[in-house]
Amino acid sequence: MRLTDDLVHEQAIAWHLRLAEDGFDEWDGFVSWLEADAAHNSAYEAVSDADAGLGELAAPAPSVATHPVSWPAAWSTNDEPDAAPVQRRPGRLMAMAATVALVAVGSWVGFGAMNQTYEVRTAPGETRTLALADGTRIALNGSTEIMLDKRDPRFAELKSGEAKFSVHHDAADPFELTVADQKIVDVGTVFNVKKSPQSLKVEVAEGAVRYEDGQVRMRLDAGDTLQASGANVVEGTRPPEAIGSWTNGRLVYEGAPLVEVAGDLARARGIAVELAPNLAQETFSGVIQLDGDGDTLRQRVAQLLRLKVSKTSDGWSISR
Repeated sequence: MRLTDDLVHEQAIAWHLRLAEDGFDEWDGFVSWLEADAAHNSAYEAVSDADAGLGELAAPAPSVATHPVSWPAAWSTNDEPDAAPVQRRPGRLMAMAATVALVAVGSWVGFGAMNQTYEVRTAPGETRTLALADGTRIALNGSTEIMLDKRDPRFAELKSGEAKFSVHHDAADPFELTVADQKIVDVGTVFNVKKSPQSLKVEVAEGAVRYEDGQVRMRLDAGDTLQASGANVVEGTRPPEAIGSWTNGRLVYEGAPLVEVAGDLARARGIAVELAPNLAQETFSGVIQLDGDGDTLRQRVAQLLRLKVSKTSDGWSISR
């Protein structure tokens, strides 16, 4: 049963009070309530933000994630916390710290009383879009891990994988993305970032970003690209419409090493792609459409690369 927004909000307040008073004694029931409906997490965040002085109690906060989530069957009214109106106690609420755990498909998100950063992960082959409270949207490719801060939607840390950022620009409070010891600062932007163990790749589709690594500081405008590997920083250009094209189900390349193409296919399809060593530095230019079943895509890739793409126990093998 889907409850009214007012009733869900009252329940969120009740859980906020219970957790502050009883701590982890109420944890299992709280998690069950969160899992019953995605709206419950939004309501609880609104109460937590109001408690921290970030907004009005009655204003619902937007959900962090907009990716459809498969929730367990809704719990019955017999399992609900007391739905009676809760008397608001501002003095008591202001002294509380929120603790939230949300289990969702492909990710784990947690908020602690002293640390409100949380992590979102995607599985290989999974994509997900996050909507932050400031209007920024982040599309996550497969095998990606990102850290966000519930208190500060103008901050993110990409731990691994690939993400496309559509940033709500605020000149007085620029959005900052950190990747290891490197920083990317929004100047009104849509940009794509790919982090691998070997390198960082930044590509700007709209607007501009400022790249910093402690020594190098440079501006990248629409169509500009940058690849940093250790102390080596290589600039380039690319058609803006090709940047982040994976979000539209296609991979666009111009002279890209096959090792990069293989990695992108593995991330997008959630399979292992083995590339023959003698092909690693060969290049490919073209567009790979990602639609279709595994065999259809495998045959398409073989034709485009003019190579042999064979099935393996856990994916593909590319060779001559």
